[in-house]
Amino acid sequence: MIISLVRMPADGLKFRHQYKAGELDTRDFEFKFEGAPSVTGRVDRAGQDMRVRGDINAEIAAPCDRCLNKVTIPVEIPFDLFYSPGDPGAGHAGEHELSERDLDFAVYENDQIDLDELILEQLELSLPSRVLCREECRGLCPQCGADLNLEQCDCKAEIDPRWKALADLKAGMEENDK
Repeated sequence: MIISLVRMPADGLKFRHQYKAGELDTRDFEFKFEGAPSVTGRVDRAGQDMRVRGDINAEIAAPCDRCLNKVTIPVEIPFDLFYSPGDPGAGHAGEHELSERDLDFAVYENDQIDLDELILEQLELSLPSRVLCREECRGLCPQCGADLNLEQCDCKAEIDPRWKALADLKAGMEENDK
């Protein structure tokens, strides 16, 4: 969704957009959309800068980190961000330190703001660090790949050769206890 700032009213601009299937490109992300995401909010002028705030609502699907089954995650994300006009003549060569203000700002060019990037970024940041279908998910067998939530496989856990001496010691101690 592109917001044009050319004829923006002095008292700001409200926006609402319901995305259609495939309108947001998620190929480079670890999630897909279950339903059509929507965004609502407003843009206000703050000098040369623009303040964009609102809410993103979506249902996203990501694979479980243990068993790879699809997990649907409902998300409602508030956002509040400032956009500064881009300086096409500014060089980006070399290193420079970012200030606290730089972390809350994005850049707009050609008097328009592209909200698609903001939405995809916020959705990716909202994903939990570990996506699980359920807390007690047993995952996949590392030998045969069976889903241990659905079936029990007959694979024996291979002992790392570095730990074999300890495993033998433990087995010997268990025999002596009998």
